Amino acid sequence: MVRTLLILSIVYFISVNILKANNLALPCAGCHSTDGNSPGKTIPSIKNLEKNYFIQAFKEYKDGTRDHYIMKIIANGYSDKEIQLLADYYENKK
Repeated sequence: MVRTLLILSIVYFISVNILKANNLALPCAGCHSTDGNSPGKTIPSIKNLEKNYFIQAFKEYKDGTRDHYIMKIIANGYSDKEIQLLADYYENKK
């Protein structure tokens, strides 16, 4: 019984985080496409982007080190935990 509850808890935790990352990624899809693989040259692809680079770039948009009006607005809407979830999501995007 305990083992079953533990397994169900783990499955639930993973599922919730995957769904949350999918929802967090919705604003990204408008410019970077639904899979993160941007079709044009002016907007960079974020699919399979290394996690630490993604987090650093997002924080730089958030603090104004990187200057992009739309990305600054979007970045300011995310917590550090949400940025980490997005970084995981795009780093492992198939």
